[in-house]
Amino acid sequence: MARSKWIDNFVYLTVLVFSWVCRILPRKWAMCLGCAIGKLLYRILKKRRQIALNNLQIAFGDDLKETRRQEICKASFINFSKTIIEFMRFPKFNAENIWDEVAVHGREHLNAALEKEKGAIVFLPHFGNWELLSLVYGALIPNRAKAIAFPLKNARLNDLIWRYRQLLSLELIPRKNAIRATLRSLKNNDAVGFFADQNAGDQGVFIDFFGKPASTAKGPVSLALKTSAPMLFSLDIRQPDDRHHVYISPPIHLESSDDFKRDIELYTTHLIKQLEKYIHKYPEQWLWLHNRWKTQPNQEENRKNRY
Repeated sequence: MARSKWIDNFVYLTVLVFSWVCRILPRKWAMCLGCAIGKLLYRILKKRRQIALNNLQIAFGDDLKETRRQEICKASFINFSKTIIEFMRFPKFNAENIWDEVAVHGREHLNAALEKEKGAIVFLPHFGNWELLSLVYGALIPNRAKAIAFPLKNARLNDLIWRYRQLLSLELIPRKNAIRATLRSLKNNDAVGFFADQNAGDQGVFIDFFGKPASTAKGPVSLALKTSAPMLFSLDIRQPDDRHHVYISPPIHLESSDDFKRDIELYTTHLIKQLEKYIHKYPEQWLWLHNRWKTQPNQEENRKNRY
């Protein structure tokens, strides 16, 4: 069925107006709006709320009381909504004033990785305000930061969102061009970010995540092994005052063995365990709304056996 241009234009104009409203509001009021919208979404998006609650049950089991599970779920919705509000305010930022709201811990690790002149691959989870990382890395290493992204079907909305993400020099790479463009970027000694913490379906590698297999993207580690580019783990953590701390890990220098599949599993597990550590510490800041454990090994086996 053909997409309705009228609907696409309406959505685009609605987002455009909403972005303007978010920018003219004082920061404190904008965050209050994000909190209110998050609480509303928690109530009305029943399917997403149930997915989040199920994910929390998988991750923490009986160690988490039902009331605490609901508290974390609601807080995750609020964090998500605040992230959207902050994203709409991106045009207010430049390479100087962004540091009024963001502190970076570990920028020396980014510099150390790039000193090897093989580029860097950055593993980025949907944590805190993950969208803010596009501005942060664009400001840290002007014209040398890249990130893989999926284009939206709504062309005008996609142009708007991509323009916001690229405001401080970061360049987005469409997913379909990811491998070739990443190799070119690494050759130019750029840093390339991958959001690789969500379900990867039948294209992923199964990694133990909170005690249950989770299909995880193998592209970042695979490229790092093939190119000898160092890897970094990086995320944003929202602070109680809604400012942000961005953490960058020391470079991870991957060593290849004669078992490429095992190498991918080994280093992907290392990254996922780092994510687990932060989720345990700040459980409300991960995107629980996504059906992370949707794909399971037995499902893939059954699918293959049908053909």
